Amino acid sequence: MTQPIFNASTPASAPSKKAHVIVLGNEKGGSGKTTTCMHLIVALLRLGFSVGTIDIDSRQRSLSRYLENRRQTILKENVALPQPQHVVVQRSPFNIVQEAEEDDRERFTKTLMRLVEANDFIVVDSPGSDTYLSRVAHAHADTIITPINDSFVDLDVLANVDGQTMKIIKPSIYSEMVWEQKLMRAKRDGGSIEWIVMRNRLSNIDAKNKRFMTQATGELARRIGFRVAPGFSERVIFREMFLQGLTVLDIMEMNGGVGLSLSHVAARQEVRDLLKTLRIAKLDEHINRQNEEAAAKEEAQNKKDEAKEEAAEASKEAANANPASVSSEPLKTAPEPVRELEALAS
Repeated sequence: MTQPIFNASTPASAPSKKAHVIVLGNEKGGSGKTTTCMHLIVALLRLGFSVGTIDIDSRQRSLSRYLENRRQTILKENVALPQPQHVVVQRSPFNIVQEAEEDDRERFTKTLMRLVEANDFIVVDSPGSDTYLSRVAHAHADTIITPINDSFVDLDVLANVDGQTMKIIKPSIYSEMVWEQKLMRAKRDGGSIEWIVMRNRLSNIDAKNKRFMTQATGELARRIGFRVAPGFSERVIFREMFLQGLTVLDIMEMNGGVGLSLSHVAARQEVRDLLKTLRIAKLDEHINRQNEEAAAKEEAQNKKDEAKEEAAEASKEAANANPASVSSEPLKTAPEPVRELEALAS
């Protein structure tokens, strides 16, 4: 099957209604939110979509620093890399809770509405903690992606688990918060939120812990209402590109596949699998259209190659049937040994 093309030269069609808002959320740090966020942003950009990005973690600013490193690479290396329209939303400076919350809501919604008018997708990176600004962002999402490491510690973000029986006791505070924001979204505009949990840093070893996580997340998905997606495996390349502001998609494009390892190829496939898991209509339609165009070009090239081979074969058959037609001109003088024999005979 033809793989999706990450190439910004093919423009995506204009959104039919509005930009699709994707929020990366998890109240625990170190789960790979920013890495996932950045690869998702670059994947959408390289597919030809316009992307707006919002960093609501104004203290840590991981996404903002990632993008700044990217800008520095563009300047220093003189390379062309696709860039999103990026905004940092600061937390309210007000001390009174009600005033601060109203200010946070106004700051975020104004930023969001401005970006929605100019982009196909909005990607929001949130802090690894519970803030009012994070809750507002979740409530405006069309899709929430929650990366978790494949461990019991990270599972606690989704649910409380009995340590003796390994049974799920109840959903976690974060799961309840997401559910509340789903209700808020439905009440506000009748929209729905698709929640996807990514199992990040998966090991290739079939360990007992991995099997339990598969069982537990599957059960939770049915109870709480999210879809489970395979995330990114434990790869050094996902971490080492931060200082250059690059993603595996940039590396593959810049090198043209030269000198790359199987790990790079596998990492790119994991990004593609994430896009498929999102099940966003305009994204799927665009990827399918690019796949069809690529398949048509490949078929046309194959037909040209076949025609050349048939022409070469026909020429070869014609030459074999009439050798004289391809023979060289007869020698005007006899070869040296023949002349010597003629001289002796005379």
